[in-house]
Amino acid sequence: MTDYDHDFYNPRPEPHQSVIRAVPHPGELDAHGIPIACPNCHAHRDWLLLNVGPQVFVRCRCAHEWPEPDLTRDDFDQQYSEPEREWDSFDTAMTGLGFDGLLAGATWN
Repeated sequence: MTDYDHDFYNPRPEPHQSVIRAVPHPGELDAHGIPIACPNCHAHRDWLLLNVGPQVFVRCRCAHEWPEPDLTRDDFDQQYSEPEREWDSFDTAMTGLGFDGLLAGATWN
């Protein structure tokens, strides 16, 4: 094998990067007639909806996050708008969007 051939040969597949779409949802979230509350801090509004593949997760300002089986990808798509920014990492995105726990308990009118 020549050095030239070695440059193109990679026996290991490239790691798969998950695509995460995120959209803020400032109001209350009512999935199928049942209001959603954070099981950690009991907040009732001001969420970040995360779509990873077919699953939708809800993230609270206290940084608690859970999969929400009553929300579908279609529900997410109804709220989704084109992202205004790309982030280097999930943690950087959560900090930049204010969902890293620093603003836990904060409310805006």
